[in-house]
Amino acid sequence: MSGIDLMREAALLAAACHLAEPAGQVPAADAGWSAQPQARAELGRRLEAHERAPDPIRRRLMEDLGLPAPAYWLVMLCAAAELYPEAAAAVSLLTEDARQQLPTPTVLARLLRGIRGTPYRQALAAALGGGRARGLELVEAQETPAGVPHSQQPLRLTAAELEALTGEDDPGAAAGADPREAGRAGPGRLGPEGLGLEGFEAVVVPAQPVTGFGAEVVRPAQRLLERRGLLVLRGGSRRGRRQLACDLAGDRARAAALVTVARRPEQPVQLPGAARLARAAARSGGALVAIDLHPPDVVHPGVLDTLRRCARATPGLVVLVDESADVADLPVVDAPAVDHPAARRIWSAVLPEPQAEAMAARFRVGIDEALAAVREVADLLDGASPAPPPSPADDGAPREGPPADGRLGLLAQRVRAQGARRMGRYVSVVTSDARLADLVVSEPLAVQIREIIGWQRGGRRVRWDMALGAGDPVGTGLTCLFSGKSGTGKTFAARCLAGELGLNLYRIDLSQVVSKYIGETEKALAQIFDEVEAGHGLLLFDEADALFGRRSEVKDAHDRYANIEVGYLLQRLEAYDGIAILTTNLQGNMDAAFVRRLRFILHFPAPDRDLRRRLWERSLPGRRWREGDLRLDVLADRFQLSGGAIHNIGLAAAHLAAATPSGRITLAHLARATQRELLKVGRPADDAAFGRLVGTHTEESAPAGPRKGGPG
Repeated sequence: MSGIDLMREAALLAAACHLAEPAGQVPAADAGWSAQPQARAELGRRLEAHERAPDPIRRRLMEDLGLPAPAYWLVMLCAAAELYPEAAAAVSLLTEDARQQLPTPTVLARLLRGIRGTPYRQALAAALGGGRARGLELVEAQETPAGVPHSQQPLRLTAAELEALTGEDDPGAAAGADPREAGRAGPGRLGPEGLGLEGFEAVVVPAQPVTGFGAEVVRPAQRLLERRGLLVLRGGSRRGRRQLACDLAGDRARAAALVTVARRPEQPVQLPGAARLARAAARSGGALVAIDLHPPDVVHPGVLDTLRRCARATPGLVVLVDESADVADLPVVDAPAVDHPAARRIWSAVLPEPQAEAMAARFRVGIDEALAAVREVADLLDGASPAPPPSPADDGAPREGPPADGRLGLLAQRVRAQGARRMGRYVSVVTSDARLADLVVSEPLAVQIREIIGWQRGGRRVRWDMALGAGDPVGTGLTCLFSGKSGTGKTFAARCLAGELGLNLYRIDLSQVVSKYIGETEKALAQIFDEVEAGHGLLLFDEADALFGRRSEVKDAHDRYANIEVGYLLQRLEAYDGIAILTTNLQGNMDAAFVRRLRFILHFPAPDRDLRRRLWERSLPGRRWREGDLRLDVLADRFQLSGGAIHNIGLAAAHLAAATPSGRITLAHLARATQRELLKVGRPADDAAFGRLVGTHTEESAPAGPRKGGPG
């Protein structure tokens, strides 16, 4: 019989004994009752036996949450009053108040004294104000008038605990399960609802056979956690903090339940209560619970006090905070970022060794991200449609290694897709299939771009195989500056680099990053850098002189803080272990200290005549969509235009041609599109400007009439 049913029976028996007392006689509270001694003794033995029974609810409340027996019976009595009307009526009779159907400390103390034999004051102390059960958010105390004693304060189950006791899922059913079975299907299969953490972002990561970080990192943290029962993992990389939490769980063959607590706009920070965390641990098979406090400003003294209370109810609680968070006297371990050796161990937990090495060479993700990507690939390949073949740049392997199969290429695509989804509002994801073959630049410039690709691909070998570069004052990343006038190909070159390296291209939206509020710019940049360091993207700072410009003379507090922002950027780029491209039209405006930290500085000049001829050719569709001699040599000689302007002209001419019956581009279309482009930038577009092309720019370029089929 469950504890709730036993308390229903106890309430009915206590009411009967209470009614049997002589009329007009007020017995002492600690004297118990005289009626039905045998029934009370027999029920008392059953209560005592239940306190040792393998009942899942009892195990959760007494063993997992550590409730003493009187506090446990208080919860059961409150539950009986909620679930059984006859029990609520019996409680009303015991309180001698027809309007009151909720248990009070006095009711519980008299019941346990008369049936269980518990000393009255001991039971009363456990129930006053809700006692330990209220601290664990299992019961709540109701408001009472000023003249009512605390011992008469009504107590009621919290809504969350009532739901846990009455839900279809047994809240303690998983308590005896093998924790290594929790989340076997991969993270995300057991979500917030399954954990009883509705309203929070939560994921269960199954125990892994290997840890991402080495024993020199995991074991000291494990000893501190076991000694103190609560551990704060602090570090600059959120991914590193989450990975170390998973490693602490895996080191003890446990799953990890990662619960994200974020600040909602204009609302105080809400933490899941101790009871909900204990239920989450039980439902996930005894998982280690890790509270991820993100972003950093959610950490304040009130949150720390709540975490201390939660740790008393859920021993082994792990809290993840940013490196800037002040956690007072809580035990702290610094969590490192996920580097290549850690990434290799992480991928080896989910892939065979050759494939694990190939993925680790490209992506430094946490185990939760790796498992999620593997699960997405499995879901895609289980469908009716075969997986699409990977693109040449996305074969999932370093160029010096053997080619990988389609599954590995698809896995690389899923990692990139996950990364793009997490970048948030501070960046825009630029989609492009451009390659170096599409880039028209001078040969010396093309050589430098190929060297950038070689540097990036060989960086892992230099850093970890040759053991060079770790102490480089410029950092271990690859930061490049592309300078030149607008339209000379700087941004397109970045797109080609991303395509060749098989990376997403993330353009930084300066309007979202730079904030007028002190500290907000650093927070935005920290989030960007932390996420993209997983290796799935290339950062592009367009018009970077607005963000990386010269530091100004300090005249007021605003100037001082603007200089701090530039200093933070320099520091963060030094620590950034990835590739970043900065473009500027005004290299002279860049901060000199920053320029010294750049690996490559490439200047994109205006194209000469030969490059312009190639650009004209590339801006147009195939020859079957051209009509007559388009005189591209004359256009290249006559108009000193940038690559961007020539691209715009080709696109405009194609639209003009598409509106004609044939759909073919003529010289008149090109001349008209050129005239429009010249007018846009304020350059002469009269007959003198067109020279030998006079007349073509004024010809009818889009005759009316319905479009017929194009050239076959």
